[in-house]
Amino acid sequence: MIALVAGFLLVAYLLAPGAIYRLTFSFYISSKRFQRTRTEEIVFSVLVTVIPFLLTWILLLHTPLGSVPMINSSIDKRDAYRSILSSLISDNTHGSPALISAYLRAAAEQSRFIALLWLLCALEGWQTGRVIRSYGDYSDGSFLRAFCDRFLLKNVSEWQILFTTLSLRSDDPRTVVEIDALSTLDVLYRGRLVNWFTDQDGKLAGIFLINAQRFRRDQIARDRANNIFKESEKYWAPVPGSNLYLAASTLANYNIRYVEPSDLEFVEQELGTGIAITPLPPETSDDLSSF
Repeated sequence: MIALVAGFLLVAYLLAPGAIYRLTFSFYISSKRFQRTRTEEIVFSVLVTVIPFLLTWILLLHTPLGSVPMINSSIDKRDAYRSILSSLISDNTHGSPALISAYLRAAAEQSRFIALLWLLCALEGWQTGRVIRSYGDYSDGSFLRAFCDRFLLKNVSEWQILFTTLSLRSDDPRTVVEIDALSTLDVLYRGRLVNWFTDQDGKLAGIFLINAQRFRRDQIARDRANNIFKESEKYWAPVPGSNLYLAASTLANYNIRYVEPSDLEFVEQELGTGIAITPLPPETSDDLSSF
């Protein structure tokens, strides 16, 4: 019986709040994924639960929330906990009516506490995600930037920082991420990053590129041998298909660039490709004289 109660307390007050925190945190930003030991999981849950736990205890003790909803029971709260503790110490698991009433009263009290605790843990994860999401807007030396650097970003996936504009100011949402990727077969690709995938340990598994191009090394080698010199941009050839997937195991290295798309590309981002855009005719002196 003691093991059952201890397991319930461990799950309800530590493991579940930690999982709820990570869930709401991931609504705004991807958390770092790695295999924690049981001890590391408990320590993490304690750190994210301590503030919601204290707030829950204060709210239930010093505000009207402590009596909502009203619990009708024939046994007092203190007497209920005292009876349960006595039964656990004496290992008396016989279901007497008084002991059953004590457990029911304690379960009702704990349900109230746990519901508020889980709610505050969810709000904590949501608010923490919002703070990190605006990381690029914080000035150097500010409290929030230092707090993110020292504590919060340690729980954020490094790929989330590299492959998004998290570290940039959010004034212009048009900024996109472009990748120059060199494969192990000595083939150079480039394109706009639209998604990436990680394995269960948080390691990069692959990336998805759109508007992908391949650098024609063979062509530039032939041209240089024939003393033909062109701009490097001339040797980029489009890769057939709308999306290009590159497995991380086939990449030797890659370069990440944060660029602003052209006006036409921005319209396609907002409205989708295939939109026909007709340019306005140039203004002439005859048009102006008609006004």
